[in-house]
Amino acid sequence: CETCQSAEATFNCMTCTGDHGWCRSCLIQSHQSLPFHKIQFWNDMCFQDVTLADLGFIWYLGHGGEPCPLNGAYGHQHEGDQHKRVDGVTETDPLPHDTTAVTIVHSSGVFTHNVSWCHCLGSHTQHLQLLRARLFPSSSTQPKTIFTFEVLDHFLIDAVGNNSAVGGYNVRSNAMPAASLARQERSTLKGSATDISLIVSV
Repeated sequence: CETCQSAEATFNCMTCTGDHGWCRSCLIQSHQSLPFHKIQFWNDMCFQDVTLADLGFIWYLGHGGEPCPLNGAYGHQHEGDQHKRVDGVTETDPLPHDTTAVTIVHSSGVFTHNVSWCHCLGSHTQHLQLLRARLFPSSSTQPKTIFTFEVLDHFLIDAVGNNSAVGGYNVRSNAMPAASLARQERSTLKGSATDISLIVSV
């Protein structure tokens, strides 16, 4: 592992730039603020896709990526437990009792994550905690489906540029809007140079 220099590096990230290798604990720590990265696990024969949620990643809200002091979640990850495996994938510890499994729609795909809320005195309600993290909940009570601000920005560009309906927007490809922006830019060529510069700045 490039971080701890002690455990076996069985995980890499397809989204991070460069050639990296981590153990489970160090991978989770290094991706605490990168929840939409694509992870692979070496199963002694080849690399297989796994998700951060599969590996025990928890999205903590309200404390800069750290557990809330009042949720009793400290110490849920232990160094060295990456050596225990179940069905070829690292075994993870039980999740804290206050986590909520949510579906998050991002510009690079649809993800499932376990979210842990802040319970400090005076803390915001769940939907407001999500909004402060730049996540838009589909409900103000017990949200289970969430949209990132980034994917909403992409949808807005697509809708304005191509008059697309909600049902016509697709997040299956990382290149969301490469084709969409290309069409938008071509249609703008008839306009002024100022219009084109605005499209590029968006």
